[in-house]
Amino acid sequence: MRVRVRTALAAAARSRGGEAPQDDELAAVRSELAELTVPSSPDLRTPRERVAGTDAAVERVRERVAALRGRVQAGREAGRDVAELEDELAVATRELSERETERAAAREALERAERLARESRDARERRRRLEDRWANLERRARAHLVERIREEYETALAAVPDGPERVDDPLAVEGPAAALAVGRVADLRAPVVLDCDRFEGPRAAASRLDVPVVRV
Repeated sequence: MRVRVRTALAAAARSRGGEAPQDDELAAVRSELAELTVPSSPDLRTPRERVAGTDAAVERVRERVAALRGRVQAGREAGRDVAELEDELAVATRELSERETERAAAREALERAERLARESRDARERRRRLEDRWANLERRARAHLVERIREEYETALAAVPDGPERVDDPLAVEGPAAALAVGRVADLRAPVVLDCDRFEGPRAAASRLDVPVVRV
């Protein structure tokens, strides 16, 4: 049996109304974490590819428009009929306008996606900082609570079956003895269920642990 003694003792101290100086700050951090929304990071590859594609399309049509304008100008200067070329130029100019509109829309979509990506990244970083802060506060609160109950726990260790009478570090004790000692110092509101043969019977267990006991 492995018992996380410090965590269990902190819970035991709280069961007796124990508080820690970090409690208010812990509650505030928990509230911030509960309210924090981390949006999903959008796909940036697709909008970037779309922008690249529309850039290429605009440049291609722009070159065609420039070439047609040159041919129209040359034809006019030579006195040739340029009506057909002017029609082609008009079509190409309209296409250029359409491609530029598509490019503008693609760039706006990319900007939105990049903004959402930044927001998602910032929110994840905010959550990470809050979680680190909460863990640090929790460790300090646990240490405070454990210190309040440490001497009683050491006494309880000596009182439970197979518990060490003296030990350099009572918090290093593991196994059933540690679990029973934690149960002895905690204010348990429900009967303790025992699944071990360390007491003569439920009555003896209840007497040693100072709690109601159910034997299984």
